[in-house]
Amino acid sequence: MMRSTLIYNIEHIVIIFLENLISCKNGICKFRRRTPMPLLERMVACKVSNFQSSSLCFYIMMEAHRILLAGDKCTVRELFYKDPAKCCKPVSIYNSLKDVCTLLRTTPWNLGICASGKGLIAGAIRLHMINGDVIDCYTHGGAVVLPQDQNSIDRLETTASFVLLVEKNTVFSKLLSQNLFGVIGVDVILVTGKGYPDLCTRYILNRLSTEHNIPVYALFDADPFGIDILLVYQFGSKKMTPDISMNLICPGMRWLGIHPSELNMFNFSSAALSDKDNNKLEKMLAYNYLIPSLHAELQILQILQRKAHIDDLNDISQNFLINDYIPNKIKRNLVI
Repeated sequence: MMRSTLIYNIEHIVIIFLENLISCKNGICKFRRRTPMPLLERMVACKVSNFQSSSLCFYIMMEAHRILLAGDKCTVRELFYKDPAKCCKPVSIYNSLKDVCTLLRTTPWNLGICASGKGLIAGAIRLHMINGDVIDCYTHGGAVVLPQDQNSIDRLETTASFVLLVEKNTVFSKLLSQNLFGVIGVDVILVTGKGYPDLCTRYILNRLSTEHNIPVYALFDADPFGIDILLVYQFGSKKMTPDISMNLICPGMRWLGIHPSELNMFNFSSAALSDKDNNKLEKMLAYNYLIPSLHAELQILQILQRKAHIDDLNDISQNFLINDYIPNKIKRNLVI
């Protein structure tokens, strides 16, 4: 959406709010519906019960308006710390930003608002930025923090045979220290979103998968939350509308492990599922988009009532992950 259009739409909403405010009598406001937009009605209705959420939405629109006029950028974390009321939680900022984006039918990055960068990347890839800069992982050798704003990335250059996505930073660092790239013997890209991923990490994986047709293999814990993070990469976040998620998903991603069905195959430690784990598991089993093999793995997890972490595979033998587990599973296509 054009920047000028977004600026106009924000100003138009504020005008509707002021008209509604002026029409109030004895503290009671009747919203004059112009279009069937329940979200807009909720935001501009002058009710005490809606005051905090509405004020946060207008605060975010005010900041977005300023950013768009100035051609500036801002992170979600900055919005939290700049909040004049100083009384909201980060989740309130995220929820209000989602409401604003739904109302304006746009994305946070089109408003100049991006998540704080946290994803890491290493290996056979160069990121060519719109401003002419190049993030060259070939020459860097170690981990590089992905940009906060994915719109600043022009194109990707790579010779990688596949991408290895790992759930946690600890595993990412371990694989680098064990010389993954030298042991595997082919060009590889190593990525982590350090838990639930930021937008740029998901965006990069989407482009590598769709534009470059590079296989993406995922290495995640065999527990409900690890698998839930995997699903965010594959199918998107439930907190984000489908039209926004379209450029952030990687449906062709293959789950390399650990699979719950492997828990009795390897001699490594596991732990009992907690109540929180089981609650998450129940919700996931109800998802209607799961492929049968993935649904079956969740059922196995529920039956075994055990969970295991990728880190635990190193207990089997030194460098077990890069010498045995990863290359053999890829070669034999033991993926889901």
